[in-house]
Amino acid sequence: MASHYDKALDNRLAAVEGQIAAVRRMLADGRNCEDLLLQLSAAESSINKAAKIILKDHLNHCVKESIEQGETDILDHFNSILDKYIK
Repeated sequence: MASHYDKALDNRLAAVEGQIAAVRRMLADGRNCEDLLLQLSAAESSINKAAKIILKDHLNHCVKESIEQGETDILDHFNSILDKYIK
């Protein structure tokens, strides 16, 4: 499934890549733990926001379209995805 928010999602994931690269540089430079943890927290937040974009897109398009076509088993599948994503 391609996201209907490809540009926003791509930008968010590019930011995550930059944040992770920054963490690796910080490790190599011997930066302190607090700085590393702050950068990792920012990356985690960006990943969560990307997942939220995908989750909303899936619900608003794929799940909705399946229900409209009478494929109600999609709800069980969606609940399974939620269980895996929200631990």
